[in-house]
Amino acid sequence: MHSGRRPLALSLLAAIALTQASCAQKPPATDPRTTGSISSGNSTVSSPPPATTGRSLEPVTDVESAVRRAINWHPAIREAAGKIKEQGELIADAKSGYLPSVGGGVNLGAENNDRGDWAPRFNLTATQMIYDFGKVSGRVEAESALEDARKAEFLASVDDVIRETALASVEVLRAEKLAVVANDQIGDVQAIGKLVAARTDQGASTRSDKLQAEARVQSAESRAIEIGAQKQRWASALNALVGATSPVQLGASMPSKLQTACAGATPIFEIVPAVVAAKSRKREADARVKLARAEMLPTLALEASGEFNMWDSNEDPDYVVGLKIKGDLYNGGSFQARQNAAKYAAQSSEAAVAAALFDVQKSWNESSAQVISLEALQKSLASRQPMMRETRDLYQKQFLDLGTRTLLDVLNADQELHSARFDEINTRFDLYKLNVECAYASGRLREVFGLTPPGVSDESANIKKVASAKPI
Repeated sequence: MHSGRRPLALSLLAAIALTQASCAQKPPATDPRTTGSISSGNSTVSSPPPATTGRSLEPVTDVESAVRRAINWHPAIREAAGKIKEQGELIADAKSGYLPSVGGGVNLGAENNDRGDWAPRFNLTATQMIYDFGKVSGRVEAESALEDARKAEFLASVDDVIRETALASVEVLRAEKLAVVANDQIGDVQAIGKLVAARTDQGASTRSDKLQAEARVQSAESRAIEIGAQKQRWASALNALVGATSPVQLGASMPSKLQTACAGATPIFEIVPAVVAAKSRKREADARVKLARAEMLPTLALEASGEFNMWDSNEDPDYVVGLKIKGDLYNGGSFQARQNAAKYAAQSSEAAVAAALFDVQKSWNESSAQVISLEALQKSLASRQPMMRETRDLYQKQFLDLGTRTLLDVLNADQELHSARFDEINTRFDLYKLNVECAYASGRLREVFGLTPPGVSDESANIKKVASAKPI
């Protein structure tokens, strides 16, 4: 340390001047955080829904209101929102490397000087990084890419909750429709059974006919019980998703856009949140490869420091102002290990992008391929029901009046009619489920349920930038 006969104010003023001059500096214009990242803007992606604790939730009247309530309540979405805020602070922490650092303390060690005494010495140091071969920019770039991943993961969490709620709602509505048909079947078979019982008492039918009719009644009742159990299961799942303590009553309406979610051209899978998140992770991994290389090189900084004796005010302070080059010559192979780890992480993230694309494409292809055939099947089942109902009624009349049909013919005709009704309902709600899966795989689920917030067009544009960003 170089000593000089200068007042204490000289060293302090030097440190303060360095600090003020450095604070006026700004990060480079090509700040990685603003390059190819998801803009925060006024989008609700960076300002996610707040927790609903302490205020009333929206009443559930149909599938759309159930989805909205689940979005406003579900803890997984609040968790994803918290990670976005956390990552924003980590970016601010990384950017602090562009600004000066000021530190101070008290040195309590003894010095071997001319007087050989011991006294505590106060020290103050100000440092400003001048050039670090990309260490700070690499950290900012990596954290910014991770922020993009957090935002995409937030959207993915929203889509997951929408999908789970929509599918649970579909199953509840399916069970309600099936229960109506099951009750109709019980009523029809019971009516046939009463006629057979009366004929048996009159000697016009055998006891086996009566037993056969009773067996069909029990079979229909068993199916109704099974449907009721399924309804309770899915109603409980839906209650959990929307945070309700009592069973919700859903209207039969569905979003109009849901019925055509599998139609149209193949979507752009690169803007699906899962794919965007994977690509952002790839950008983060590439940035950390650059950072690992930069950490092997030294850092050039401007440093000013001052120190004075706290017990002897007559002693002049010591001060140093100048450039400082700092770096590790050897650290046991840590640099090379970190660089290799970053390279392997980049390779893994590249495979993760391919896996994410594969998953959404596979889901879309599987769902959309089934829609056309199921739509044709639904039309066929619906058109057959009037003829099957007429056939059953005709068989029943022939059995009772003419005796040209057996009881088994009547029971089988009734069973075929209700089986067609069951199949038509199942096919209809299977189509709803397939369209939910198509909307989920294409990233359009929020749009289908009218949850696209203001400013989402800007957000989508920025997501496309992230999706098309080239590796570093």
